[in-house]
Amino acid sequence: YWEMDFPDQGDEVSGDARQLVDEFEQLLLQAVEKRLRADVPVGAYLSGGLDSSMIVAMACKLKGPAINTYTIRVDDPSLDELSAASLSARHIGTKPPIVQDFRASDALATYPELIQAAESPVIDTSCAALLQLARRVHANGQKVVLTGEGADEWLAGYPWYKAAKLLGYLDVIPGLRLSSLALRGYLGLSHIPQYPAQFRRNVEASVGGPNAWVEAYGMLGLSKLLFYAPPMREVLEQNQPWAALGMNLERAKRWAPLNRGLWVGARVTLAGLLLQAKGDRVAMHSSVEVRYPFLDEDVFDFTSRLHPRWKLRGLRDKYLLRLVAERWLPKEIARRHKVIFRAPLDSFHMDPEPPFVGQLLSEESLRRTGYFDVAAVQRWRKAFRQMRAGSLPRLSVEMGLVAVVATQLWHHTFIDGSLSDLPTRTVPA
Repeated sequence: YWEMDFPDQGDEVSGDARQLVDEFEQLLLQAVEKRLRADVPVGAYLSGGLDSSMIVAMACKLKGPAINTYTIRVDDPSLDELSAASLSARHIGTKPPIVQDFRASDALATYPELIQAAESPVIDTSCAALLQLARRVHANGQKVVLTGEGADEWLAGYPWYKAAKLLGYLDVIPGLRLSSLALRGYLGLSHIPQYPAQFRRNVEASVGGPNAWVEAYGMLGLSKLLFYAPPMREVLEQNQPWAALGMNLERAKRWAPLNRGLWVGARVTLAGLLLQAKGDRVAMHSSVEVRYPFLDEDVFDFTSRLHPRWKLRGLRDKYLLRLVAERWLPKEIARRHKVIFRAPLDSFHMDPEPPFVGQLLSEESLRRTGYFDVAAVQRWRKAFRQMRAGSLPRLSVEMGLVAVVATQLWHHTFIDGSLSDLPTRTVPA
């Protein structure tokens, strides 16, 4: 009933800055006002970042400063956002945020419940924190919250769009993709497995051409080549999941490359992660409804028509939104760099580990599901600790191991309840 579309490249709206800021501000206010309509008090998630701070500021303008806000305090100072959330709340004039503490050990302990709520494997450990945050909202007697999800999708807020722009400067010679050669060279030097060049060309053909989002997903998904069992590799080689997205290729080939990336990101991450494992399903697990002003149809329609430079100006993401935010927020928030909220990834590899992890990753359980190479899983569970912390090779292996545990846990929960001692939703034969 609704389909994303963008103007032909060159036909986008450029316009006057003040006029565009005025129009965008009014549309956002209308979107927030619609989502404040309820017969119960409406709260809001507040990370202290640009997107959630804008939503809270507008909600307080419309409803007054008594809105409850909720944030997460992670016990890793480099990941904690409480100070930024508190700064936003003080400037907006609302109450200090209600805090949900999240320790490193909570990520793994919460995962069985998270998989039950999401009904799918979940690799993003921050989803466990958001499951607990929704529980805190419910415990506080609230049923509805606003959130800032969607701004990054429509206005190129993720770092891979910047990376693609930088790599694109290498492609100055028509027909010579130096950016591809540079990327493949980097992966090779980092000893990270990669797909054949033809595989990448096939993917690009199925999404209308080069695509920043596909590049990012491809990097994150390289761990499949480390851990998949041979039958799964055959499935991977014989299928084109990108083609199954149903992109209108005739239209997509006429869009600006940035907009092709936004389309794919919205179709894949927005629906499959942000609205599922991070949003609707984990929130409704605690009977909390999450509402998304940035996903308003009129907001998308406006942003879709914008020239890409209003989304990504140089290396400044969400450029037009930042201009709007300077009317509402302190400059340190309006100009704050994108910080992707995440929980500590290494919390998934704690020692000693919960018994269910060893059960799910036992040789018997791995052979029973058949998804993963037993020898590879056993090898990398030990070997990754010798890799340099924070390096791309280690990150790829760590995320791959999280995916293995999450997939085994999902299989145990919904398909075959014999893999561990955890509860299962399967029906005995």
